[in-house]
Amino acid sequence: MKTHSRRRRWLAATVTATLALAVGLPTWEPDARAAVTQHDSASIGWEGDYYGVLTHKDGSFDVHSGPNTTVRFGIHNNPGRVHWFNAGGYLPALTTQFERDNSTVSITNFGDKVTIGGRDFVAIYSRVRVVNHDTVTHVLDPAPSGGTLALTRPSTTVQPGQTTDFDYVIAADRFGQSYAWPSASELVAAGGYDTHYAHMTSYWDGKLAQIAQIRVPDPQLNNAYRAGYITTNLVKDGNRLNVGENGYDAIFNHDLVGMLVQLLEAGDLARAKDYLPTLISQDDPNDITRMYPDGTWKYNWPWAVYLRKTGDAAFVRDNFATIRQTAHRIESDATGPGGIMKATVAVDHTGYWTVDNQSALLGLLTYRYIATTLGETAEASWAGRVYDTLLRAVNARLNTTISANGLSYLPCAMDVPNSSANVCGQTNNGNWASMFLFGRWAWDGQLWGSDPAGPMIDLIDATYDNGFSRLSGLPKHTFGGYPGVSSAYNAGYGSAGLASSRYRSEGIYGYQYLVQNAQSAPFSWWEGIQTVGTSTWSPGTHSTAGSGSSPHMWGQANASKVLLDSLVAEKLDGTVVVGRGLPNQWLRDGATTSVGNYPIAGNRRTGVTITASGATVTLTLSGATPAGGVRFEVPAFLGNIAGASAGTVDNAKGVVALSPGTTSVTVTLARPPVFAEKGGLDLQGYCTSIGAAGGAVLAGTTAYDWRCVTGAGARVAMDLDDACQRQNPHEQAVFSRTVAVADPYSWKCLA
Repeated sequence: MKTHSRRRRWLAATVTATLALAVGLPTWEPDARAAVTQHDSASIGWEGDYYGVLTHKDGSFDVHSGPNTTVRFGIHNNPGRVHWFNAGGYLPALTTQFERDNSTVSITNFGDKVTIGGRDFVAIYSRVRVVNHDTVTHVLDPAPSGGTLALTRPSTTVQPGQTTDFDYVIAADRFGQSYAWPSASELVAAGGYDTHYAHMTSYWDGKLAQIAQIRVPDPQLNNAYRAGYITTNLVKDGNRLNVGENGYDAIFNHDLVGMLVQLLEAGDLARAKDYLPTLISQDDPNDITRMYPDGTWKYNWPWAVYLRKTGDAAFVRDNFATIRQTAHRIESDATGPGGIMKATVAVDHTGYWTVDNQSALLGLLTYRYIATTLGETAEASWAGRVYDTLLRAVNARLNTTISANGLSYLPCAMDVPNSSANVCGQTNNGNWASMFLFGRWAWDGQLWGSDPAGPMIDLIDATYDNGFSRLSGLPKHTFGGYPGVSSAYNAGYGSAGLASSRYRSEGIYGYQYLVQNAQSAPFSWWEGIQTVGTSTWSPGTHSTAGSGSSPHMWGQANASKVLLDSLVAEKLDGTVVVGRGLPNQWLRDGATTSVGNYPIAGNRRTGVTITASGATVTLTLSGATPAGGVRFEVPAFLGNIAGASAGTVDNAKGVVALSPGTTSVTVTLARPPVFAEKGGLDLQGYCTSIGAAGGAVLAGTTAYDWRCVTGAGARVAMDLDDACQRQNPHEQAVFSRTVAVADPYSWKCLA
């Protein structure tokens, strides 16, 4: 949604410094030596730290507090290929692995909270592991620079077949406090690498257990969802849900609304009373943290989610005066032509933007719910009247613009078509889909009780058709940048597809595009992604130029939200919608998709599991019973339901409605999914791309006996679905199948 990355980044730094001086927070020392000098960057550290640490693909990392330094390891000698990944697949422990001198070298960095003498710090722990798989001795010195302290002092002479670990620590943050830093002896005495790694792992796994548990047939999306939640907690400062560390290290009002809604809908409710008061209730064009009116108009959306999920009316009542005052800004700001919302810089250019009008409509829906629940009947009636008035004005204005210009799509501006005269018509500018994400009304409005009708609903499919057709030189499932190849919002732009007929899986496909093609670090993305390509970091292609911040947490929140919404979402009437955006490829024989611990109204949790077997799809429910029952409405059901073991079937709409208390249903499809072949598999190339220097080997006689061989000679199982995805980066949801188990060479990719 942004084209102002450089401008906002500069202003964000200014605001951060100003706030620090105003409230007595520590500021960076003027002679700070740490600097973000590399395009790639991922966050490590601890929840709520103030000066997060950025780590890079060469194993170096930037400490912006305390010693103000960049830690580097000289053992990294610019190898031709490095494998860079999260330990455990998702943990905030970044590992760089490469080959040197017939040895496998890995550098792992992570943060842990350390308490010394009653003072809390973040310490960064590093391990340089050397595995000599040669037949001769090698001298391999980690050669750290930047002020780390050695926790172990093994010999740098590594014998054939030997594994040697070199461990280090450095203090990186003190949670905004000004007490003295720990001494070297205190830090070393606080424990070794293994102890702190175990504590870090236990802590984050405990945090993840509190939110909705997603398991889908694409393991990379499972890990991206987990890593995204962890990184959100790393990037925040105390209770301030900042957008980034290396650019947008500040709160922005509409970013915060979206980030907080995603956390609440995922079930992170324990900290809600800390987060909700940080919402910004008034936009102020002189303060960049409050410069977007749509953030004001959607201000009450997170409050409504909190009230719905927890039933905590008392806390919302305590804040109702501000909620009411902010909601009434919508009516006073409806000063545009014909009663639409006023002109803003919502997409960083002045105009009457569709995204603003959708934002205001959603704000009125959620305010009506809050007022109704709190017994504020006059306010609920007011919200209903203003909503109806605004919706009529919006539809009238759009219909006029569409008719006068002969448009077949929904324009991103209320009064003019998409053209080179505005950002929405510029080549490869993703703002053509701005209302489909940031407006929120098309999909989330239906969850909050809207009656979908009019051009903003009728033209969703046609607008996706038009927007994608106008992109130049870009593959499927990316929306463009600002301008460029893509953006951190790429998955979120598919949100309105959940309200469409033909693009209901677009959010998931857009997320897979980001994972497979545009990471700037493992599960991190720049806000604007200008170019992508190959680099020394494997596997996959990655962003080669970006703007804004990386990681970018509003983009991550949008991706996590559309992934969860595509699988399960709760409506205002208590109905839970299941499988609305489930890709057809996830209905392949034997595939399982599940969401557990999903929060529903009244502070309860529910779970859903979808399994596919041939022409049948089975839904199993667990946990609390949704008050309004369940709507099982997978895209593949549209006009394709031969029968169901329970519930009421609407074949035309592709819905099986289950009454409260029903715990399972098996749906039989008239036509099972059909998949297209995408070619065979290069298993040697796949193994080396994921860091298995020995390539692939057939360890037996069947198709399931392929193994990757590490540099040390160990044989490890390979993920053949992942291999297909790596070979077909623009075929989202591609998967592997063998023609004959007895034929090891019969693997192929399907989509």
